[in-house]
Amino acid sequence: MDDQRKEIIINEINYWKQNRMLPGHYCDFLLNLYTEGVSEALPAAKKSQFALPKILTVFLLGLLSLSVLLFYFTELSLILQIAIIILFGISSLISGVYLISKSYLKLIPLLTTALILLIITIQAAEISFPDNTYILYFVTIANCLLWVIAGVKWKMISFKISGIAGIVLLIITIFI
Repeated sequence: MDDQRKEIIINEINYWKQNRMLPGHYCDFLLNLYTEGVSEALPAAKKSQFALPKILTVFLLGLLSLSVLLFYFTELSLILQIAIIILFGISSLISGVYLISKSYLKLIPLLTTALILLIITIQAAEISFPDNTYILYFVTIANCLLWVIAGVKWKMISFKISGIAGIVLLIITIFI
């Protein structure tokens, strides 16, 4: 086989691997077959492609820490709290959806997004209805049910357990 044809095939296999059109071990096997065991280094674009999910994961962890700090250890005005709630909610949802859609389905981004949404919805319920604890119970149960649904959809046992445990603890808290 001539070198030009091998180069075209190797580029195609690298493209398949980068876009996950074939499982990685299949592509590695084919690359080893066509390069005769001499594997070439991945292009720089491949390395920078994985930087964004790591940056978004660190961003979500920072957002979680910042939301806990801002909402529970400082006293902010009502308008500033609402603005921060909206900003954090939109940021965490966009980051989480991006990481899920690009199939970087990892526990940390999903968990931080779920916790940020829990904190935000509880804070929003406390701001909107300060004396009504039933709304707070409803918001917490809705978040726990969302965790159970996410656990079933993405087959993540940690979300199922967290959602069920949250519902059970809330029911125990309400009736005891």
